[in-house]
Amino acid sequence: MYGIYFIAIILILLAISGYRLSMEEKRQTHLLIRESFGKASSRKLSQERKESLQKLLDLSGSKGSDRIDELTWSDTGMEDIFLQMDNCLCAPGEEYLYKKLHDVSSSDDELLNTDSIVSELYKDEDLRVSLGSSLCELGFVKDKTLPEYLEHIVSSDKFLNPYFHILADIYFIAVIVVLIFKPVIGAVLLVVLILVQISSYFSLRRSAEERLSGITMIMRLSCMDKSLPKEKNGETGRLIDELSKDLSAINNKKFLSAFVLSSGPNSGNGLISMLLTYINLLFHFDLIVSAFLLSGIKKDRDKILSAYDKTGFLDMCLAVASYRAFLEKKGSYCTPVFTEDAVISIKEGFNPLIDKPVVNDAFTMGGVLITGSNASGKSTYMRMIAVNAILAQTVATCCAKEYRASHFRIYSSIAVNDSILKGESYFMAEIKSLKRIVDAASSEGRPVICFIDEILRGTNTSERIAAACAVLKYLSDLNVITFAATHDIELTTLISDKYENVHFSENITQDDVTFTYVLEKGPTKSRNAIALLKKNGFPASVTAESEKLCGELDKRSSI
Repeated sequence: MYGIYFIAIILILLAISGYRLSMEEKRQTHLLIRESFGKASSRKLSQERKESLQKLLDLSGSKGSDRIDELTWSDTGMEDIFLQMDNCLCAPGEEYLYKKLHDVSSSDDELLNTDSIVSELYKDEDLRVSLGSSLCELGFVKDKTLPEYLEHIVSSDKFLNPYFHILADIYFIAVIVVLIFKPVIGAVLLVVLILVQISSYFSLRRSAEERLSGITMIMRLSCMDKSLPKEKNGETGRLIDELSKDLSAINNKKFLSAFVLSSGPNSGNGLISMLLTYINLLFHFDLIVSAFLLSGIKKDRDKILSAYDKTGFLDMCLAVASYRAFLEKKGSYCTPVFTEDAVISIKEGFNPLIDKPVVNDAFTMGGVLITGSNASGKSTYMRMIAVNAILAQTVATCCAKEYRASHFRIYSSIAVNDSILKGESYFMAEIKSLKRIVDAASSEGRPVICFIDEILRGTNTSERIAAACAVLKYLSDLNVITFAATHDIELTTLISDKYENVHFSENITQDDVTFTYVLEKGPTKSRNAIALLKKNGFPASVTAESEKLCGELDKRSSI
């Protein structure tokens, strides 16, 4: 009798301890959601995760002119902005955000819906915490995405034989019977059976790990409806209701989920989870359940993907709401206004990757030629405009006080590199980079906006100026909005009828060169290359010779 009391007390203490651990884990989750809001994410992606996101992008079919291509993504620093924005709480959200930032095809209605949900989450902390806590239960994965896992599961007829494991569990009953009547023999058989079960468990899990991880993710997703916010209003509430219906329609045996969810990288840390993990080691319940769930998952493929998509979108909206708070601390943010005319107008725009950015305006219905000294801010200015255009057309959020523009196809040719592996020179790589812009401009679709830094810098001066002049005029004739930065002052007069001239300047003193980073009207009148040589300690003979030759070249060019 005392033994029964002792066991009961132990179970009660375990239950209390498990409840306290669960409450502490929930409290820590709430604290994380509150404290991370409005801060730049510090998350880093493994190489495997980067590759899985790229695969997802390719599988999504978002190719063509409405997808930010690899060069533009790299040129504009969007990879760093994605990481800065990535306060997502689960893998579907991170995946949705990555896809969305590449896709500028969203309609006005889609962007308006995104803005409505982001705005509601931005204002309502309780809703953020409640929804975020539910999303946190899904967790993250190291490599593959759920659509990848799902395709592997659907394409397989059977990856485990559940009856083998059931038979092994029946052996446990037989061994216990033997243990009662023949304790020594029963104990030996029990030890042998436990060792066989544990060793075979790891071997079988390893061979089916990919599909088992996918099933675990699907089960986590299907069980999430129990924790979604109950009181729901506005557009966010409507979408949560739709998600709940999708989750309810998934026909997985959710009462079996505990065994599946107790194993894998995202299993909980509570005592119940630990207990179920040991049970799985001995009896393989998670493997048995996963095998029986296979047919149901195949049948519910479309429902699972629909729920996955809505979950990812909600998590992305939480991350964007947090990013708006981050931008507001850095300067300001605004929602975009889209026009039918091919125009772009930005007031007090800034680059969110810079710690203390200088704001600048931008406006054009045609072309802008940007001149200025080295390191004066030309490339940063173009990236600011490009980033705002991308963010406006993907997440309805801009790093500016005001943004008005058309919907664009967006291209850049800023940081072109030569490729030894492809056997391309720098000039050939730049030619191909420019050709893709010309091809897009010549095809039907939304207006094109492009950003070109030091056009055709890979060739000699006379050919560079002549070819650059021709290419920029051609783009202008096709009504492309072009921002082009150059050191070739000759271009400021050659294409002045089609391109507005603006520049960045600097303050040069005897001992230093400082930059204002403020855009000014007209072409540049200054140079700073020799001043920078002096500032960085080059020998006086070098700088003196540079000044002498520069003066002689100026005289020749004016003859």
